[in-house]
Order: sequence, then C-alpha cells, then structure tokens
Amino acid sequence: MAIIEFEGVELGYNGRPVLKVKSLDIEEGITCLIGPNGSGKTTFLRGVSGILKPIKGKIKVYGYDLFSPEADNIRPKIGLLPENSSPYPDMTVIEYLKYWAEFYGTSMSSVKRVLEMFDLVKIKDKLCSALSQGQKRRVMLARIFLIKPKLLVLDEPTANLDPEVSYNLMKLIARMGREIPIIYSTHLLREVEHVFDRLLFIKNGKIVANYTRDDVEGMDLYEVYMKVSGGITE
Repeated sequence: MAIIEFEGVELGYNGRPVLKVKSLDIEEGITCLIGPNGSGKTTFLRGVSGILKPIKGKIKVYGYDLFSPEADNIRPKIGLLPENSSPYPDMTVIEYLKYWAEFYGTSMSSVKRVLEMFDLVKIKDKLCSALSQGQKRRVMLARIFLIKPKLLVLDEPTANLDPEVSYNLMKLIARMGREIPIIYSTHLLREVEHVFDRLLFIKNGKIVANYTRDDVEGMDLYEVYMKVSGGITE
C-alpha cells in the first residue's frame, strides 16, 4: 500500500515551480531522499508534511489529499523535524515536553513515555540551552512522538552533528523506521547506506532515480549516484 502518493505535482514559491514530480508512490519503511544542497529536498519534504501547497497536482498521505478538508484526518499525525530545529532554550527538557503535550492535548503520561523512549530521563531538568546538539535533536524527536505520528519527516537530521552522535542518531532512526514510515533527506550517502528501504535521488528539482534496497543490493551507491545524476556527494 502506498503511504504517500504524488500525482502531477509541481511545488514552488510565488507561483514558480522548483520541484516537479509527475508520479510517485512511497510505501512503508525508510525512504531516503538524496541530493546536493539546493536540489529540492526541503521543498519535497515541505510538500509531504502539508506545509507547502502544490501549484499543481495532489499529494496524498494514507489516501488523504493533504490540501483538502479531509486532510484534518491525517495532517496532525505527520511529524516534521526541520533542519537545525531546536527546543526553546529557556525551558528545561521536561517543561518543553509538558508545554507541547498540553498544546497537542495529550496526557502527561505521554511525556513520561517519550522521556524514556528517547533516553532523556537523566537530563529532563536541564535547560535546553545547555544540551548538546545530539540531545537537542532527541528532544525534538520526543516532542514529535507526543502525537504518536503515522509519518515521520526528517530534514537533514544529522546536520552539524559530530560523527559519533550522527551514528547513534541514525541507529535511533533505523529503530523508529520499524514502527512508522520515515522520509529522510540528506546529501551524505554514507549516512543512509545501512538504513534505507528506498532511495530517491533528486537533482535540479526532479526525481532522477527511484530504487528499492533490492534494486541496488551489492552495488556501490556512490557509483549509482554518479551514474544517475552526474553529481558528487560526500
């Protein structure tokens, strides 16, 4: 079953398209969107998360058109982690999560659940401004999981993290991907080679290749990338 469907979609700003996707179905698992900076990854994710309305076409999630009245059935269950997003610096971790639990109308027991889920119990009374970048990223994911999302959208979640923290975050993402569909953008192939179920290569506002893990099993992903896009990634 397709979790996400693009039908004749053009996404852009001020009426000018910067991304065109004629037809695309995305199923369960971890889908990694690979491309250089400025290729259209963030625009793609803004469309999938219901923030950016298409100039043309439809984007459906679980069968619901994201920009129709029926979208109220699914849009609140899409969890988006924007690039370089951080929790409010003047709140402690638990204050921040309680604030959002109240905003979402979820129970306080959900705060305890996500504190444990994202290994935040020991730092729950720390000011968010005193957290490391990796800890801040986990707090942001915990906030998203207060709503028990049905789709997780991650925009460059390991940006500006050191290698060890990035590695641990990728392990966490892989674990979450067993439970809910994840769309994940990056320009670093080495990050995703062990976690993806589907690879979408994007260049100049177009999906230039769409592969399942089976399609590229045993292949060098760097060579695949060079072949389909003529680009260079780190």
